[in-house]
Amino acid sequence: MMGDNFRHYCVLFAGLGRFWARLLLLLLAAHGLLAVPARATAHQLPFHVMNCAAEACPAKPQGRWTWVAVDTGTAADLARDWQLLVDNTRFSRIEVQVVHRGGTLLIGRDQFNLGENWSLGNNLRFAIPVPGRDVSTIRVGFRDMDAPALMRTIKGMDVPDHAAYVQDWTVMIAIVMGVLFAAFAYNVFLLSWLHIAFQRWYVVWVAAGGCYMMIWTGKALQWFPFMAGPASARASFLLVGLLVVSGASFFFALIEKGKLPQRLIDIGEVAGILVAVTSVVAAFDTVFPAAYTDRMLNLAMIIVIVTVAVGCVMAAVRGSRAVWFYLIGWLPPLALLVARIARNFGLLPQDDFVDQAGFLAMGWEALLLSLAIADRFRQLRLEADATDTERRALLKVATTDPLTGLGNRALFQSLMERPRSQGGGVDIIAIDIDFLKQTNDMAGHDAGDALIVAVSERLAAAAGPHATIARIGGDEFVIVLEGDARARLPAIRQMIALSAGVPLRHAGHDLTISICAGHAGDEGMASLQSVHKLADMALYRAKAAGRGCWRSYDAGMADEADARSRLLAEARDGLSSGQFHLHFQPIVPAVGPPVAFEAGLRWQHPDLGLLAPAEFGDVMRDAGLALMLHHWVLEQALLTVAELRRGAPNAAVAVNCVTSQLQGPSAAIAILDELARHGVPPAALIVEVTEAVATGGLGSALLECLECLRDSGVRVALDDFGTGMASLLHLRDVPSDLVKIDASFATSLASSSSAQQVVHAIIDLAHSLGKQVVAQGVDSEAQRRVLLQLGCDYGQGAFHGPPAALPALAAAAAAA
Repeated sequence: MMGDNFRHYCVLFAGLGRFWARLLLLLLAAHGLLAVPARATAHQLPFHVMNCAAEACPAKPQGRWTWVAVDTGTAADLARDWQLLVDNTRFSRIEVQVVHRGGTLLIGRDQFNLGENWSLGNNLRFAIPVPGRDVSTIRVGFRDMDAPALMRTIKGMDVPDHAAYVQDWTVMIAIVMGVLFAAFAYNVFLLSWLHIAFQRWYVVWVAAGGCYMMIWTGKALQWFPFMAGPASARASFLLVGLLVVSGASFFFALIEKGKLPQRLIDIGEVAGILVAVTSVVAAFDTVFPAAYTDRMLNLAMIIVIVTVAVGCVMAAVRGSRAVWFYLIGWLPPLALLVARIARNFGLLPQDDFVDQAGFLAMGWEALLLSLAIADRFRQLRLEADATDTERRALLKVATTDPLTGLGNRALFQSLMERPRSQGGGVDIIAIDIDFLKQTNDMAGHDAGDALIVAVSERLAAAAGPHATIARIGGDEFVIVLEGDARARLPAIRQMIALSAGVPLRHAGHDLTISICAGHAGDEGMASLQSVHKLADMALYRAKAAGRGCWRSYDAGMADEADARSRLLAEARDGLSSGQFHLHFQPIVPAVGPPVAFEAGLRWQHPDLGLLAPAEFGDVMRDAGLALMLHHWVLEQALLTVAELRRGAPNAAVAVNCVTSQLQGPSAAIAILDELARHGVPPAALIVEVTEAVATGGLGSALLECLECLRDSGVRVALDDFGTGMASLLHLRDVPSDLVKIDASFATSLASSSSAQQVVHAIIDLAHSLGKQVVAQGVDSEAQRRVLLQLGCDYGQGAFHGPPAALPALAAAAAAA
């Protein structure tokens, strides 16, 4: 992200860039003034590669020798001790044979013994102690020469001319190296502040260009004479590859985002890799044939040039500003690179002009690209100014809960991932709003939102401006107190205690504020995640204790959490080892045998004995394990009813389901597939959903699943009706065939007229909607008689038969 500091740096660097550009222009203008007086007269000596089959080549028994015959006609006016300059190339040994009036002069050097024979301009220098007019023949032999066609020139110079020649190269090297060094220093300074990709590539390019110039021209041999000869030529190949790769990478990084297609960038990257590989291969001419590797390198560079050229055109067409600086800076070097490639293929004369012009173009390029970088920083500053407001707005939206204006889960997660500050403790309070679901059901979601807003305002007022408050779920909040904000902990606890039962009026509905909270603190350097986990344990204990409670973490909570974890692990093992079983309780009509059996889960715990679901509630509250158990119950129930129907064709089984099993038509299809797989007709299955499941998950997915099941013949029962806070209108909204009245109503049914009136109202309403009624908890004959008088269709309870395992169930079914 770009902030105020970045914009400040952009302004500073753009100003430095303008100053640097003016300085470079002065330096480049000085080159002409300094270089003009030192113009050398060089005698170009024509040469040709000897065809030893037709010409008399000197006999050499070892190695592969290439001989070059030099025409000495233009060297006649050279005085004694004139200098023979031979183009530097790759070989393992060089020999010079000079035939003159007094005899034959032999000069031989191995490739690692040329420390006294180098000269600026990428030449090897040999002093000839014979006047040019006395020389009749010169032959230069190379053992294991790379490619004769790549030799540029062979020159002859008097000592004064050679001195002038060296001075000319020295002035040019000084000017260009001054430009490159200034560009390098300027951009390294920028890079130390801002790490931007195009600038990193530019620094690499400038450094590679300076090293290449120093090695290729031979200036570096003043300090590293051991590199004279083929070693410097091989190093030059590596640096040429680095120059091309970094230059192309700089281009693709410099051009503004979106101005180049990604496919072209990918092609450029592949071509750059190809140049890097071929430059390394070309440098190892003792392993790979030089004639082929050189051309491979040149072809790879052509691909890069073409790719960059296409990119320049496309970027210019798409309105790129940076590409024009790149074009102005790179056109001369690119043109000279093309000329150099053409010279390598023998299309242009082999002389020094292309090389000297190329180095001057390199200085020009350094100047223009530094201007491009300065301009790019100016653009980045403008872009930062233009996007800063939008960025802040997006950040606020991304980390703010739209209903309360507090932080959201994203803000909380980023806070949890942040390392703790040194020193000072932390308090974390996990908060849950009581009765929010019931408020939504009874008064609507607008009322629920009003309750959330009212609680959030109280939390913000109590926590103060230095606390971090986030709403991380529908009814869940977290408060993080660090530093001075920890002093607000007593105020928050007091607010939660005083808020219990506080009335809230909204749109004609009387609401009640009630908050549960769990608190955990740490004085050391425990992570925020671990402290929040402890606060969650404390909240679990607070919710178990009742509404409006506050609990602070203690070690006993961790023991309880460990016990729950062990119980869950034991349940998973029990499921895989067959410890879970089904017990079945009959559902009986007013007259006659049972019409169905409700499947109930039992756990034969190895230590605790036979457990009913109420005794392992923590297991059933674990979403993942509970879903696995419900799937297992469905499969086992279908296996059982399939077996029962062999003796009792009308037997049916009722199975409790949870919301996660009933999400959309695909869930219904999965249940119907299970019926088909077990050979059980849909009418033999009753899917029971509790009132809490039905009202909590009431939505299009649940309704579509239940409707799909009913359309296929599966019956749906609304279980434990009357225990929740839902409206009786849910009888109309939930697609169901049966309504099962909760067992709590049957307890006082025989002695309480008010209980009878409530049950009678439920039965009448269900019948009016075309639904049948099952009364649960029928434990006596008196209860059964009252239910018959009220018009109840079916009964279920100890009077009709307790839950039983498969043998007793089979007997009951047979009796039916």
